Amino acid sequence: MSPVQTVGDVFNAIQQAKAGAPAFCTNFFPVQTKLQGWIDHGELLMERRDGAALFLRRDRDFYHLYFCAASPAALWPKLFSVAGVDTERVVVDLVGPQPALVELTAALEPAGLKCYTRLQRMSRTAQSALPQAGGEDTPVTVAERGDSQAILALLEFSFDRYADQLPQRHEVEAAIEARQMLVVKNERAVAALLFFETQGFTSTLRYWAVAERFRSRRFGGAVMRQYFAGQSAVRRFLLWVVAGNKNAVEKYQHYGYAPDGLLDQVLVNERIASGIVPAREITS
Repeated sequence: MSPVQTVGDVFNAIQQAKAGAPAFCTNFFPVQTKLQGWIDHGELLMERRDGAALFLRRDRDFYHLYFCAASPAALWPKLFSVAGVDTERVVVDLVGPQPALVELTAALEPAGLKCYTRLQRMSRTAQSALPQAGGEDTPVTVAERGDSQAILALLEFSFDRYADQLPQRHEVEAAIEARQMLVVKNERAVAALLFFETQGFTSTLRYWAVAERFRSRRFGGAVMRQYFAGQSAVRRFLLWVVAGNKNAVEKYQHYGYAPDGLLDQVLVNERIASGIVPAREITS
């Protein structure tokens, strides 16, 4: 695989893989600004093979694998010969409704990829009622650039790096620059955070977490309310959560979110599967 040089190279490869494909399949839906950040930091590799485009994105001590292929059946033979798939830790996310995931999962299993966990998407409308207020005197602020290391440490402690697609330091800094990172600070520490991305009339809550020693002080509710209050133009709110994380799912339901039927099946190769440990409860 070779480092990707331009955003155009990525989109050209996707289009070429898609052209004339009888049953095109992909798990790669890149946003241009995020894609540019991966390229600028040397995180994205690409290989074109027999009408398919395969990508590896470096993330800490493992890689995310993305693919574009003519059909699910044509996909897995190509994976065996891709450098890194059998020698590095690899994660693959398959996104779609349940029926669509069955065929893709079956197509990838021969390549040594195994189910790790499943995320579900939840959504709420702008009209959804909020629960009774609490902790309204808690000061919520937009994060500052100097908070980036503390934010990253809280995210890495609170979330599963294989399941939750944690941001890199440069992505945290970009979110802070875009004023899309809300925090509560207490005792000179980042006690709670909410990281979101808003585009047009849709806003996605990417991460919501409270540091362990500050839980049960309503800091999480304070940042959530500030988030909704600052998104007056948004019509639809989205998020992804580990489907089996009952604690987190119930908290999001408390704020009006509900499952909308879209799933993310997370697969990992043997180098991760052999050392799997239970994921943490992710929000509080």
